[in-house]
Amino acid sequence: MDSSDFLELLRALTHLSSTQLERAQQHIRHHLQADLLRQSFSEHHADEPISCPHCHSVHVIHWGQSHGSLRYRCKDCHRTFNQLTHSSLSGLRRKEQWVAYAQCLNEGMTLQAAADECHINLKTSFRWRHRFLRYALTTGATKLCGIVEADEMFFAESFKGSRHLEREPRKHGGNGHGLPPLVPVLIALDRYENETETVLLDKSYQQIAPAIEPLISRGSVLCTDGNQSYIQVAENTGVIHKRLIISDKKRVEDEVYHIQTLNNYISRLRGWMARFHGVGTDYLKNYLAWFRVKEQRRDDTKSWLSGGIKVFTNT
Repeated sequence: MDSSDFLELLRALTHLSSTQLERAQQHIRHHLQADLLRQSFSEHHADEPISCPHCHSVHVIHWGQSHGSLRYRCKDCHRTFNQLTHSSLSGLRRKEQWVAYAQCLNEGMTLQAAADECHINLKTSFRWRHRFLRYALTTGATKLCGIVEADEMFFAESFKGSRHLEREPRKHGGNGHGLPPLVPVLIALDRYENETETVLLDKSYQQIAPAIEPLISRGSVLCTDGNQSYIQVAENTGVIHKRLIISDKKRVEDEVYHIQTLNNYISRLRGWMARFHGVGTDYLKNYLAWFRVKEQRRDDTKSWLSGGIKVFTNT
């Protein structure tokens, strides 16, 4: 469409009724979402050459289309595949709603709110959420450098979403529910907005060391609370260790060594998690990764789409 026709179209909008404007808005939104999905597909294949997801050969040829997706055939293993094979979104239907669902993830909507927004079933909303979150699990920091802050936070153990309890059910009345066991989560970050999180069995050295030692770069400074497990971690990694013990009224050392950046991150995480009214322990790592992506890539629906169509070999 040339400029004159486009201006004429814009002028015609002033003559539409409220109902017609609403229908036009829905139509435009639909085309914008379809265009964003096409962009994600095209940019993905522009950045990464097409290769066989089965044998990783680059000797592939076009092999028609299926359900709106291009298909390819490998000349080495002779297997066929499409643009989504081995991706997080492989096998999911209703592609026209993926952009809307990515926006729901971006806004941190609950399952039911996302289902209502995208006009899908609650079970479908659950399946889509955790398919998209496979991408989030791959975006954690691989290295932490400079001033590194580490601490644990705790979530109540939950079997939400499980069909079978691994314990006796708690009874109402009497002495009440009691206090549920707490699940520790190690959160570590640096001042360059690199974050990582690991769900632990307990807060012992045997659990903390494998989770954090491979991430700490040489020459870093490790800032923690009074947990003695980090003393051995610092010795093993050869970094300076600053222990900031609140009971000793020691919150900041030399004006730069503290864990307040981490405490603020944990505070925002707790506030964000409250909307879900408890998260099943089996899915806790997904939600932690979801929040991290939201913090690092605010208002970026396109990142969720690009991550969803990325091919993973170990998911």
